[in-house]
Amino acid sequence: MQPTNACHAIATHALRRTVAAWFVASLAAAMAVMAALAPASGLAQTVTPAAAPPPTVANPPATLRYFNRDIVVLRVPFFGNSPERRARVAEANIARIIDEPGLATVSYEVVPQGVAILMSGQLVTVLVPGDRDALHGQTLDQLRAQTVSRLSAAAVAAEQARLPQRIVEGLFWIAVATVAAIGVLWLLRKLVLRVRHRADAWVARRLSQLKSEPARQMLSGLIASARGLARLATWVIVLLTFEEWLRFALGRFPYTQPWANAMTQWIGARTVGFGHAILGALPGLFSALLIFLLARLVTQAVRVTFHGVESGRFQLLGVDQQLAEPTRKIITVLIWLFALAMAYPYLPGAETEAFKGLSVFVGLMVSLGASSIVGQAAGGFTLLYSRTMTPGDVVRIGETEGTVQQIGLFTTRLRTPLGVEVSFPNNVVLGGMLQNLSRNPDGPGMWIEAKVTIGYDAPWRQVHRLLLDAARRTPNVQSTPAPFVAQTALSDFYVEYALRARIADVQQRLIARSTLHANIQDAFNEAGVQIMSPNYEADPESPKIVPKSRWEGHESLSAPADGREDAPA
Repeated sequence: MQPTNACHAIATHALRRTVAAWFVASLAAAMAVMAALAPASGLAQTVTPAAAPPPTVANPPATLRYFNRDIVVLRVPFFGNSPERRARVAEANIARIIDEPGLATVSYEVVPQGVAILMSGQLVTVLVPGDRDALHGQTLDQLRAQTVSRLSAAAVAAEQARLPQRIVEGLFWIAVATVAAIGVLWLLRKLVLRVRHRADAWVARRLSQLKSEPARQMLSGLIASARGLARLATWVIVLLTFEEWLRFALGRFPYTQPWANAMTQWIGARTVGFGHAILGALPGLFSALLIFLLARLVTQAVRVTFHGVESGRFQLLGVDQQLAEPTRKIITVLIWLFALAMAYPYLPGAETEAFKGLSVFVGLMVSLGASSIVGQAAGGFTLLYSRTMTPGDVVRIGETEGTVQQIGLFTTRLRTPLGVEVSFPNNVVLGGMLQNLSRNPDGPGMWIEAKVTIGYDAPWRQVHRLLLDAARRTPNVQSTPAPFVAQTALSDFYVEYALRARIADVQQRLIARSTLHANIQDAFNEAGVQIMSPNYEADPESPKIVPKSRWEGHESLSAPADGREDAPA
């Protein structure tokens, strides 16, 4: 560094003499301390074993900061001063020099120990070779240039922060930025409300045009998802607006400018990182997309093939119309699982520990919580492939009788004769007793049964004849196979008779059974035979029959109780 005038030369010469004297005095003091601590004679050194030196405690590096800015990192002690003390002393020197009148200028002077950093000709600190960042190959000249540049910027910022016009200017620009941010948010709100109004009107028109309930539900789900994404995008814009306002406001004042620069660097680094991640993930995403497209083409081919099987045009490997739909679903699920396993290595982040941990966590949760679901699905496929029942069959599960509406993946739905829909879990259907009333070697239809108990005084041939006559009077009862009567029990006081008749339409079973019961009562009343159901223990005083004159329920109460005059001989 060349002096420009005589005053500067004198100051430089004085500084050199001061530093040299300081170095000589410190060296002399250190030698005196070592001499005082040394043994009295060399013989004592040879006789007395040498003591182990105390462990050296490394001094941690310290950062010299001024006006919210990092100036330099001091890494080694200098003349007994630790890096922390060197940094604090230098900060005090900078503050003292800045407070003096006039604009502080930063310079440097090369000294035997390293580089002396000066402000307005006054010593701030001395940089030694040990302060270099050796890990990154930094030289002492680079460290000096970096320190001078940062200290000059901090000094200028400190001087500007004292100017009233700079504060007023910063507040003015913050006010302008606040108005602009509020305007942007207001325009965003107006735009969102307008777009939402038009979207709601379009959705209402589309829903009114759709007649299918599944299609309406699908459209409603898509609209809900779109609204969620739009709400997320709106909040992202709001957060970005606030971030830009805060970064602009921090940059208006010298003291907070480093924070604004740090925000800019962080956002830039994240943007560059995201860009590199996206570019690096594009080949893998392309490979995964090809795998999924191929899986979709295969599933479409499977769907077309099994649609032909379901329509009855052909059979495939023994799969008929009934098993076409569940078989197609199983094959489709297997194809997509295989595609997901093939595409997994190409997904972004698949090799990271976080992605692997998430996969293990999801697998554990599925294993713990999906056991019942898997059992229900396995039960559904068992019912379908075992052909225990088909939709349209009349079955009895436990105490519930109804027509099979659907054999789903998890539940089986029945509709009772009263129109009530009942759902049974598939594992309950498999674990209980299932009676299929529609399966009979005699052909389509089902058997209905009526039981009566008659006393031993009634001829059993007459009882058979009356029951068969009641069956012939009942509509929908088939003559082939013919109805028949079976004596199912000979109890202590009565005989139990069971009439079995076959009907063609299983959906009319409730009406047919009710009509059959009514015809049995009429036939036995006409013959004067008492029906002693449910139990018969003794003969009543008068026969329990209803004369024909009272069948409609409008006869006088003064009619004979026994009604024997109306009964045929």
